[in-house]
Amino acid sequence: MKSLKTVAITLCAGIMLVSCAGKKKEAEKTTVSKTEVKSTPITINTPDEALAELKAGNQRFFEGKLVNTNYKAEIEETKDGQHPHSIILSCIDSRVPPEIIFDQGIGHIFVARVAGNIIDPNELGSLEFATAAKHSKLIVVLGHSKCGAIEGAVNDVKLGNLTQLLTQIKPAIVGDSTNKPMMMEQTTKKNIALTIAKILKESPTINALVKEGKVKIVGAYDDITTGKVAFL
Repeated sequence: MKSLKTVAITLCAGIMLVSCAGKKKEAEKTTVSKTEVKSTPITINTPDEALAELKAGNQRFFEGKLVNTNYKAEIEETKDGQHPHSIILSCIDSRVPPEIIFDQGIGHIFVARVAGNIIDPNELGSLEFATAAKHSKLIVVLGHSKCGAIEGAVNDVKLGNLTQLLTQIKPAIVGDSTNKPMMMEQTTKKNIALTIAKILKESPTINALVKEGKVKIVGAYDDITTGKVAFL
């Protein structure tokens, strides 16, 4: 029969083992927690680097290999300020969310959205804030396939305030109406080009930044059937 001293030593040893195991598990939890808040910082110094990152991000999205999805960590990183490398002027279409299709998450890009990705003084002021005040290096005018605003302009739709919005798209209408899909694509791409031209014409601030090489402005076309973006 074991002595009381032996039993006491055995119990103490058992308690120490349990304690050590508990501490080990706590350490593992802490390690996991640190891994969870890890994010993918992006350092962008030039317009070309910003464009390269958007192209790479869309490729990650297309391949299902997103890296900027740790939104809690990104909120923590941006709570005291923001320095997005690009601003995207896009359509309001729910199938074309720029933060997702370019795998940028929170804090990496500004996004201005309006049906048909047209430009007016409000969007223009937003672009100037992004580039002149916050030093974003790239402006992307993003159109997409099967755009309802483009179709509305082509079909001469009349509906309240939407009527004047579609009127702004009508100068872009091109193509053969007997081939509607092709007409839609051609009109969408011309609308992108006209929006870029209007930005440069109506914003001396942005025009100067582009001429100085501090900002680049490009068009892009998203195929909503695949999620693949082509830069124009």
